[in-house]
Amino acid sequence: MPRDTAAIPAMARPAPLVVTVPRIRLDRELAADVRRAAASRPILAFLALELVGGLLFLWRRGPAMASTVLLVWLGLSLLGFICWWAGRHRAAHPEPDPVPRARERLLCALVVAAGLAIGTYGIHMALSGMLVLGGIGAWLVIALRRDSAGQVLRSLVRDPRPFVPLLLLVAAPRLALLGLGSLGQMLKGLPSGVGQQLMFLVMLYAAMEAVTRRRDVAAVASALVFASIHVPMNLAASDGDWAAAVGNALFYQATVGIIACLAFVRHRAPLPIGVAHSLAIA
Repeated sequence: MPRDTAAIPAMARPAPLVVTVPRIRLDRELAADVRRAAASRPILAFLALELVGGLLFLWRRGPAMASTVLLVWLGLSLLGFICWWAGRHRAAHPEPDPVPRARERLLCALVVAAGLAIGTYGIHMALSGMLVLGGIGAWLVIALRRDSAGQVLRSLVRDPRPFVPLLLLVAAPRLALLGLGSLGQMLKGLPSGVGQQLMFLVMLYAAMEAVTRRRDVAAVASALVFASIHVPMNLAASDGDWAAAVGNALFYQATVGIIACLAFVRHRAPLPIGVAHSLAIA
């Protein structure tokens, strides 16, 4: 007769196999990443350059601006931690996406960056438009081929949940200060913020990372390109002082750029990073 398994005592039944993956403590993971960053010469050089930028800005704008510089660095440090924290989410995707024809893509991205610089520095607006549109068009032709288009599109629809804390950090203070009426202004900034981060992260950083095979080198170089384009935009706030504008770009915009790279390497989802950028500049 068949054996009645219901009669087997619970203690005699085999226990289900449960595999648990140990989770590294937040403080230990953060400390390990800080040590790795401290061992990177490009990162150390970037931090030194950022300090020089802050001192240059203070020299040109006066010691009274010291509290502003320190406040900016404090706020960006918190922003950087939130971006790093996104990588601990179970839906985070830190693995680089394949970048076929990376050198060609990087060349297109640098052409776009040169076009933007020519425009922001007021050198030649028509040439600026030609380079930007031509570079973007060439990048699309190269990137959206059969062997790579699917990967590009998948990165654009990747789960945004790891960046929810980042979005709340950027949006909540503005909503608290300005109310729901500021939503319209935030939405108006979406094309600019999202477009900038798509060009910065997907076109420039991803290709530079694939070519150099170094995240730190790619992040520092991309951040400096990002900052250099913003120098003329700082002139009005710097009363036309180019030295102060350069210092501002180094201690502020370059830091924003490298934090965006940090967010991207922790979770390869450029769209929510672009939305966060939009909310910040709205």
